[in-house]
Parts: sequence; structure tokens; C-alpha cells
Amino acid sequence: MEVYLIRHTTPKIEKGVCYGFSDLEVTDSYQEELTILSEKLLQRLQKQYLKNKDKSKQEIEIYTSPLQRCSVLAKDLNVFIQNNFKSKVKENDKLKEMNFGDWELKKWNEINEEELKVWTDNFVTEFAPNGESFEILNERVIDFWQKNIKSQKGKIAFIVCHAGVIRSILCYALEIPLQRAFSVSIDYGSISKLKVFETHTQVEFLNG
Repeated sequence: MEVYLIRHTTPKIEKGVCYGFSDLEVTDSYQEELTILSEKLLQRLQKQYLKNKDKSKQEIEIYTSPLQRCSVLAKDLNVFIQNNFKSKVKENDKLKEMNFGDWELKKWNEINEEELKVWTDNFVTEFAPNGESFEILNERVIDFWQKNIKSQKGKIAFIVCHAGVIRSILCYALEIPLQRAFSVSIDYGSISKLKVFETHTQVEFLNG
């Protein structure tokens, strides 16, 4: 199976603010970012899947976080590729970004320093008050992966989601410790591609 991990475009929020579960809108540059992302994605798909115009349309499953910075993008990408592919959008709560609980929409420099240090020193198992740890996020993301991706042979999937979710998938696929999840930078509006085999998963590219 071939899986395209697509991070949402720039959200509408001030820099320096903590956000995860919060349902942010897309920013004013969304249409421009969408055009760039769509063209990059179609260019990559055309090289592999559109050589033979006579064959029936390839099917693509588009999974998305229900948060609108992802779901809006997923729906627009669905429209963009439908001339060449059969596709449909499926929202899944397990693809939401990490829940930062009481820290949501607070500026990072306004969060209690001691609480923040406890979390940053061990973000895998620690969590913000009334929030979740990266370990908990990872559990729900991997549950989604095993039920929807791992068993689907010979298909294509887009997963439109968040940086934390993408890092979780990469750690799982490459057997990397969660403590090293933030070693990978995931850009807004970026595409990363995985090839999923029965015995292993291969990263074809990151931040394309």
C-alpha cells in the first residue's frame, strides 16, 4: 500500500500559542497553499498512476482528522483529484492532534514554568492538565493505522492530519523510539510518502 501523509496548511492563530485539539480555521493564505500542495501532489500521482489513460480510475481513500484545518483541506484535495481518481473522504477522530488540555490556546510563555518543564523533560508519558501524553496520542493513531492501513494491500491512501500524528506514524513504521519523534521536522502543507509492505514499511520521501 502507498500512503501519503499530508500535514494541514497554516492555521489561523498567532505564533507562540499552544494548540492541538483546538479546532482552528485555515489562514488567509490557504488558497495559495492549497494550489501549491495540490499541484505537487498531482504531479507525483501522474508519474505513477496516469500513464495509461485507458485503464479504470485508481481508487484513493482519503482519511482526515475532523478538525477543520485538516477536513477542509481533505475535501478540497478530493475535488481536485476526482477527474483522474476515484476518491472519498473519511473523517476519523483518532487522527486529531494531541490534546493539550488546560494549555490549549494559551501562549507558551504564559504556561506555568514548572508544569511545562515536567512535560518537556518527558513528553512521551507526561501530559498537560486535563490533556494527553504523546504516548496516548500514539496509541490511538496506531489503532487507526492497524485497522485502516496495514490490512489494505495494493491501495493508495491520503492521511490529512497533524505533525504529531505524522511523527507517531513515522515512529511506528520505522520502529523509532517515541522519545525521538521530534527529531523530524514536518512542514505545513507538506507531503511525505510511505510504502507499506507485509514485512516492513519504507519511507520514499519526507516533506515533499
